[in-house]
Amino acid sequence: MIDYLFRPQLLAVVFVVVLGLLYHRRQPKPSLPDLPWLNTKEGEWFTTLRARFRSTVNYKQSIHQAYDLYSKKNQSCIIGKLNGDEIVLPVSSINWIINQPESVLSADEPHKDVLQTDYTFVHPVVVDKPLHHETIRSELTRQLGALTMDIMDELGSAFDDIWGTNTTEWREICPFETLKLIIARTSNRVFVGLPLCRNKALLEHGIGFATAVPIASSLLKLFPDFLRPLAAVLIARPNRYHTKCFSRLVRPEIERRQKLLEGQNGDLEKKLGDPEPNDFLQWSIRRAQESPYPAERDPDIIAERLLAVNFAAIHTSTFSITNVIFDLVASNPSKKYLEQIREEASSIIAADNGVWTKSGLAKMYKTDSTLRESSRLGSFLGAGLMRQVVAPDGVTAPNGTFCPYGSCVAVPTSGVHNDPEHYPDAATYNPFRFSVERESSTAESPETENDKSNANITEEYIRKANLSFVSTSPTYHPFGHGRHACPGRFFAANELKLLLAYIVLNYEFEPLTERPESKWIGTSLVPPLTATVKVRRRKQNM
Repeated sequence: MIDYLFRPQLLAVVFVVVLGLLYHRRQPKPSLPDLPWLNTKEGEWFTTLRARFRSTVNYKQSIHQAYDLYSKKNQSCIIGKLNGDEIVLPVSSINWIINQPESVLSADEPHKDVLQTDYTFVHPVVVDKPLHHETIRSELTRQLGALTMDIMDELGSAFDDIWGTNTTEWREICPFETLKLIIARTSNRVFVGLPLCRNKALLEHGIGFATAVPIASSLLKLFPDFLRPLAAVLIARPNRYHTKCFSRLVRPEIERRQKLLEGQNGDLEKKLGDPEPNDFLQWSIRRAQESPYPAERDPDIIAERLLAVNFAAIHTSTFSITNVIFDLVASNPSKKYLEQIREEASSIIAADNGVWTKSGLAKMYKTDSTLRESSRLGSFLGAGLMRQVVAPDGVTAPNGTFCPYGSCVAVPTSGVHNDPEHYPDAATYNPFRFSVERESSTAESPETENDKSNANITEEYIRKANLSFVSTSPTYHPFGHGRHACPGRFFAANELKLLLAYIVLNYEFEPLTERPESKWIGTSLVPPLTATVKVRRRKQNM
């Protein structure tokens, strides 16, 4: 379906954009403050337009300039981009940004604009009223321990199918493509359960939708606002196709469960004689039943919410683990990073009698640190904590920068993550950068809510916890920071720890002499998408 985007019919739509350019240029836009513009050259014609082009094609340099020349000095600047300008605020503004109410600085509006959700989703209400976020925060996070064995079971099945079981021959695989399939299967084991999570068509459309959204949104951003509804008829057609097919596949199961929940006060166990399904679909159906909005019980809405969590889970987790694999396999073999992670995983599972547990995962400090370090170096975001000013009169940042209504503000995340003042020898990959202090700490972690007031919860424990993969701070925010931090990061962390543990226990790699480069695509840093490595099943594994 992606090939559809490059057919001649689309060129006709692209041509239409020219008709709207003059109109588009006359539309009212935020009057940006008098701040330095990056990549402008004094005296050149069309300096603003050319600065936007330079910043867009070399965003890495732009965001690091913004950090080094302005942000670190408590100053603001503007990075103009072809798809929208942004006011880059100093990192000293981070706590102010995350504490602003949604009525002043909106975290949702920039996301909807970047993804063009009015056109890339069939039912925009799925994004406008993200009921699934509450399901993630409550049920999914609370059930992580109970889901651990299901995740591990699906990982075993998926790796057998995709990476193979041959212990004698090396097999060349593309980490990004193969791990995308494995993560899709494993995530959907939690989202829809067996046997749907292994339905090849369902996985194809889940991945297809996750791929189509950023492509369609990027193309739509090239059009002026008033032409986007017309352009979306063609450009967003793959999105509608994948949504329709995914919904058709999952709808019978949704309707079956809805019928079983009707009557007997929704006591599913009395009807089945078996435990109620413990997956995201079941939690979503129950939450929809409790919603005051009847439309939430529409199977198509529930299905598209499943697509939304697929979109959020598949690419982000695949990007993360792809970076981890290349970082480890291309590291100095004398450091024995892979062997140390393998030893940690072996000792943890042995201590728990061969069973993976939530508490065991919490003690995998080296594995956790490895995920955090690759996330620091390979964060998808160049600029983070993006907010749109929705206060009608604008808002003034602590350093005096006035941000008008409609403007977008952000902080230079990539610059922060690569600053030697925050991370000594920041350019050097050190997978155990964050585990040394955690491994040497004797502080106990809380087991229950009541433990939070116990003497064991010391400053030492808090400092240790703040070094974990999921912990955010003003100097580490690939998941965001504050109340709008990614609600699914706890699930992602557990899934990725189990995935990495399974890999090191069951496979070995042929070392790489050089790490394939990650590439900047617009404002985002993506891992190697086509690079390959050679793997072989270990003869002695867990």
